[in-house]
Amino acid sequence: MTKVSDLFMLKYGHSLELNAQTISSAPEAVNFVSRTARNNGVSARILPVLGREPAPAGTVSVALGGQGGAGVAFLQPFPYYCGRDVMILTPKTQMSEREILWWVTCITANRFRFGFGRQANKTLGELRLPDEIPGWTGSANLGRYIGAELPVEDKSPPPLNPGSWAAFRYDQIFDIRKGRRVTKADIEPGNTPFIAAIDSKNGCRQRAKLEPAHPGNTITVNYNGSVAEAFYQPEPYWASDDVNVLYPKFDMTPLIAMFLCAVIRLEKFRFSYGRKWRLGRMKESIIKLPTAKNGKPDWAFMEGYIKSLPYSKSIET
Repeated sequence: MTKVSDLFMLKYGHSLELNAQTISSAPEAVNFVSRTARNNGVSARILPVLGREPAPAGTVSVALGGQGGAGVAFLQPFPYYCGRDVMILTPKTQMSEREILWWVTCITANRFRFGFGRQANKTLGELRLPDEIPGWTGSANLGRYIGAELPVEDKSPPPLNPGSWAAFRYDQIFDIRKGRRVTKADIEPGNTPFIAAIDSKNGCRQRAKLEPAHPGNTITVNYNGSVAEAFYQPEPYWASDDVNVLYPKFDMTPLIAMFLCAVIRLEKFRFSYGRKWRLGRMKESIIKLPTAKNGKPDWAFMEGYIKSLPYSKSIET
């Protein structure tokens, strides 16, 4: 085994407060990396800070604390500033992008060791990692992500005007089914996505040796755990009994599904550990959607809206 400090020089970040910075989309704006576990750690873009040099591209940011982000590492492809409790790791020797991504994966795999009450600042350097890089990392195709941030259509998103949207019951547009319980003892490593009530990794807790219970091109919504987290599932899968599965009663594309998942997640505030989104309650729940002249959901508008957004080009359709 090797240690993080054997591979990288560790340095505390800028400890800037985002609310004290000027958020901007100007060309000169710089990424602001915080303790979030999403969006490669970037929570905003800000104007350059007088007298503060951004961390260089090609270094690794690691969140030292925070709810859900502690121990999460990201390779930063652009210069960046850091928020509070973020450490910057600089390779001690020349490393390829593939090598750095391997170590980033290994560091993040140890995030279970840290949490809100146990930060990574004192122990990160001593964290033990495998002493060899697998050969398959050299054949990983990183080129597939080039241009991933581009939209499908190069135009501004149309206005949403949610105040004019119409209300529909969930069971008007979906056939809703409940997932099935399976115990940990019955789960073995395999190829089928096991969808659980979590808020990341598209809901996939692991791949298991289970016969798929639901087809792809459906949406999973947590009724327990991280309630109202919604994910589009592109391939057949097994859903746990903490998850409701939405079968569309219309011709759903991945782009339409992305729109619907975003709208469904807006319902999170209505639910909690004591008020779950159970099957019966979900069937009677209301979802508001853009509407066509015939009074039905405007699926074409929803698809067109997603096509106009950054990163929509990376959605497999």
